[in-house]
Amino acid sequence: MADVLPRGDRLPSLTGLRFLLAGVVLAGHVLTLGRFFEDQGVYEAADASSMASAAAVSSFFLLSGFVLAWNASPADTVLRFWRRRLVKIFPNHAVTWTLMLGLLMVTGTAALLPVPDPGLGEAVRNLLLVHAWVPDMADFSSVNPVTWSISCEAFFYLLFPLLIRPVHALPARLLWPVIALVAGLVVTMPMVAMAVTDEAAPGSWSPLSTERWWLIYFFPPVRLLEFILGMVLARAVQLDRWPTLRLRWPLLALAGVFAARPQLPEEYVWGAATCLPVAALIPVVATRDVQGRGSWLGRRGLVVLGEASFALYMVHFPVLYAIRVQLDQRTFDTVTATALSLVVSALCVAVSLLLWRGVEMPMMRRFARPRARSAPTAHPAPGGQTAPMPQEDPAP
Repeated sequence: MADVLPRGDRLPSLTGLRFLLAGVVLAGHVLTLGRFFEDQGVYEAADASSMASAAAVSSFFLLSGFVLAWNASPADTVLRFWRRRLVKIFPNHAVTWTLMLGLLMVTGTAALLPVPDPGLGEAVRNLLLVHAWVPDMADFSSVNPVTWSISCEAFFYLLFPLLIRPVHALPARLLWPVIALVAGLVVTMPMVAMAVTDEAAPGSWSPLSTERWWLIYFFPPVRLLEFILGMVLARAVQLDRWPTLRLRWPLLALAGVFAARPQLPEEYVWGAATCLPVAALIPVVATRDVQGRGSWLGRRGLVVLGEASFALYMVHFPVLYAIRVQLDQRTFDTVTATALSLVVSALCVAVSLLLWRGVEMPMMRRFARPRARSAPTAHPAPGGQTAPMPQEDPAP
């Protein structure tokens, strides 16, 4: 069946949404890892920040599958796709990996890391983005801890050329059954993890054992389900099989899940509970762009910040770490700590724009595509119509 909606349509609101999601992760880490507040009650009241950060990461995985599938086309080749993905994620990763490792070597202490300083093996596995496969915090939280999700993304990108063919071959009548199946698997995985892993030991610092937490939250094949769900949702929008919904409904559903946080099993806090409302939100936002209605998420300034959101995601932890070390882990009264948190957040955004403009964009321009022997032509997105590269860059 031919596409009802054109695949090359720009989706600026999804780009703006990426900045908000990166901002959620940034805010959660500044609050919980920055430890600027002397009032411990602040941290108790911020218990929901872990759920918000987990929801943001889940959204990144959904968005990654959605945007890549939206732009996909048989005209692309596997090697060109892998090349673009490598050039997209690895330069920023290499820069922030080097920066973070240098900080750890200079300071001699992992002041913000929940594990000891990484050894050579952990550092190398982190650099090669295979560390999320190891069920040990010394690995999946090593060096720049946020890179576990990039390890997952690398796995998704490896499989994408194999996955996109059956997704594009899905007839319209099977889209909703497949969406229901994949969504059901996402919701079921915490129960599977509970059945095959042990509970946390009495007195443990975490309500989940390391093995259970890793299987639910860090293990790439489990997170692949969200990526696939995003791909199928993109196909549903392209074939005009997504219902017309107001933005308020998925937002209300998401708010309802957060309100139910105290009653949720801890296993569902790490993405499974919020995945379905977010999975409904993304097609609603995309459909508004396709129909020309847009949203405030598509405003130019927010789109620029969204294009730099991957850099923000990658660089905020080294910046936060350096500041925390410089402050010698001091704490402050609530007013001072709040102001400091805002300044640190703004600094992280400023540094991310420098990383985006100084590293990511030049590397994409130079290496993301084969050098043309003649006059340059429009660049095919990861399989799509001719679309600017930022639109095909859904990494967090």
